[in-house]
Amino acid sequence: MGYLGSKGNHLIDGETNMTYNQLPASFFSLGNQLLAANQVANPFFGVISNPTSTLSRATVPFNQLLRTYPQYTSLNAFRKPQANSLYHSFTLSVNKRYSNGLNLQLSYTGGKLIDDASQTVTFLGAAGQKQDFYNRKAERSISTQDVSSRLVISANYDLPFGKGRPFLNAAPKPMEWIFGGWQVNGIITFQTAVPMQIANGGNNTQLGSPGQRPNNNGTSARKTGPISERINSYFDQSVFSQAGNFTFGNTSRTSPDLRGPGTRSLDASFFKIFRIRERVQTEFRVEMFNAFNHPIWNAPGTTVTQPGSFGVIVAKGGNRNLQLALRLQF
Repeated sequence: MGYLGSKGNHLIDGETNMTYNQLPASFFSLGNQLLAANQVANPFFGVISNPTSTLSRATVPFNQLLRTYPQYTSLNAFRKPQANSLYHSFTLSVNKRYSNGLNLQLSYTGGKLIDDASQTVTFLGAAGQKQDFYNRKAERSISTQDVSSRLVISANYDLPFGKGRPFLNAAPKPMEWIFGGWQVNGIITFQTAVPMQIANGGNNTQLGSPGQRPNNNGTSARKTGPISERINSYFDQSVFSQAGNFTFGNTSRTSPDLRGPGTRSLDASFFKIFRIRERVQTEFRVEMFNAFNHPIWNAPGTTVTQPGSFGVIVAKGGNRNLQLALRLQF
């Protein structure tokens, strides 16, 4: 048994660009004056000549002139080393080494990963979206990479039949070829999924902020029970609502009480060794991934403004895979 912990500082922040030209939240009080339709005379007209720029026109939105750098439509930084993380975990490992043909290993990790920016590239997982450039504390949440619990049990067992083993040691060669030399292997995995990120489906802040998250009514949207009975309502969708104009949503970057469908799987294999000569043998393998064909559910939709998919599991992942192999060793 053991404890693992780590603290990360100055990590690369690869989430939505740092938007230096965002207006601070204090400007919400201006209300409709922040709307793009509120046009005023453009002081840069004739100075900025790029025809593709909105700053080359005779009028510009009023909120453009309120920005820290009004001469730029946007000003961003990317992958800046400013993120932080904190990780705590309990680990357990149990090993039973070969005795009478059996080898067993059990590994368990229960942990918690907190950060304010989760990764630099999306192939590591979904990137979170910042909401207020000036309020980094509001970005601190359970990481998009957090797996709170993972249990893996693996075993292999040399069946006690055939030459050199307790049973059928002196069996005729045909029986040895049929019953002898078998090995059974299995890997059982139980793992929680990463937390969900509920999306607003648009940015209505009118501040030029990196994003906007939806509102939560203060109750947990978590539901329990078999996933097959929650296909159309994996979680309580009524808990969330779209944030309107001139506000920041109160939903956290990730939802600690909402996670996608976890992993429950058994991978199994059977090996059979045929000894042809002293230094030549053939190994026949039957390998099954997701041997019991347990449903692998995709995560539900997480965008509030898409009622047809929000909180709904619309697809199922892979099924059982079976493969056969023949290997010659010499």
